[in-house]
Amino acid sequence: MARITVNLEPLASLYQDGADMARSLVKNALACEIAGADGIVVGMGKEGDTKRRKAISLLIDSLDIPLSVKCGHDLRPLEILQDLKPGMVVLPYQADKKEFLSTAITNLQVENILTGLEIPLEIEQIKDAAKLKADYIILNCAAYCQAGTINARVDELGKISKLVALSSRLSMGAVTSGDFNPGHLAQISGAAQVEEYMLGLPFFSSALIYGYKKAIENAKFALA
Repeated sequence: MARITVNLEPLASLYQDGADMARSLVKNALACEIAGADGIVVGMGKEGDTKRRKAISLLIDSLDIPLSVKCGHDLRPLEILQDLKPGMVVLPYQADKKEFLSTAITNLQVENILTGLEIPLEIEQIKDAAKLKADYIILNCAAYCQAGTINARVDELGKISKLVALSSRLSMGAVTSGDFNPGHLAQISGAAQVEEYMLGLPFFSSALIYGYKKAIENAKFALA
């Protein structure tokens, strides 16, 4: 079965105080692990955000499930992540940053850190990710989740299916990221062999009502 990974950034955005935010990240990540999540995603934060860096370090030491960290195109945070060694570093793809991304991916992989490139649903960017030797593509499925009609959603679902198949042929793993509800998960699972789903805000809405354990069980049931 595909992995269910919880993106904690919707929670982090609720906190203005860095110390409260860091404590919340750690507490909720551990709660998600206990509830059955297969992975956690957090952001690196702004350069110089020492509380966020400490929270990531604590998560790496405390979690028994993989931690993925989203990072921008800044050299210093990437150097810090090379020392911290999360399971995977997720970088946004930009065509004008290919040289930077190539170097970053190589340096991270030398440290045995997986790399993922977050891209929209476009074939050419999948090909570029393969040329850059990324381990994973992180498909941004916002357009699919926000589709206002059945036809629009079917069109976006077709793109996801084609890009997942292409990533496999190019020897990359495929991860989908978005504000998925169980219905979205079931539809994508029926159309494509996705390795991992990164869940966004609707997961927390469900968890507020049912708790983390039931929210994760519902997500996994949708993929069964």
